[in-house]
Amino acid sequence: MNLHMKSKVFSLHGKMDILDEEENIVYTVESKAISIHNKTYLQDSQGNEIAYIYRKPISLHETHFVEMNNGVNFELRTEWFHIVKDIINIEELGWSLRGDFFQHNYEILDENERVIASTHMKWFSIHKVYYIDIMDDSKVDTIVALDVALERIMQDRAAASASSTGGSSGGGSSAN
Repeated sequence: MNLHMKSKVFSLHGKMDILDEEENIVYTVESKAISIHNKTYLQDSQGNEIAYIYRKPISLHETHFVEMNNGVNFELRTEWFHIVKDIINIEELGWSLRGDFFQHNYEILDENERVIASTHMKWFSIHKVYYIDIMDDSKVDTIVALDVALERIMQDRAAASASSTGGSSGGGSSAN
């Protein structure tokens, strides 16, 4: 299955659509405009909640929690000191994310180190567009929720970088 995430231009609520190859909306993402916990909701095209994603307010490891509507809960916590590529291990699922998170070029591996999804960014676009190639359709909801949570982590990094440079357009950091 191939999906792509497309952010809305000038959205105060962090709205994103996740579309299939025919440009049909499969999922929608909406965040609260002002929230300490950065609350985000992932819904299917009929408006059914698939996942609730929120940030740990104070964390050195950029921690986000994901509560799936099927009862599966997991946490994304960035790790430090990975020089060649970024890594996040998701203990509750036995999965890991590996690659360049800042450039949105990474893979999701299952407990047997098999690639179950990969994500990459479209470079020339008015909207931010991320392509998600899913190899295991039975895990699509969890994979999409994980991608959305990682996108929130990257947005938090960008916001922190912008505020630390006084709002200038400095480059983001890919350090963990």
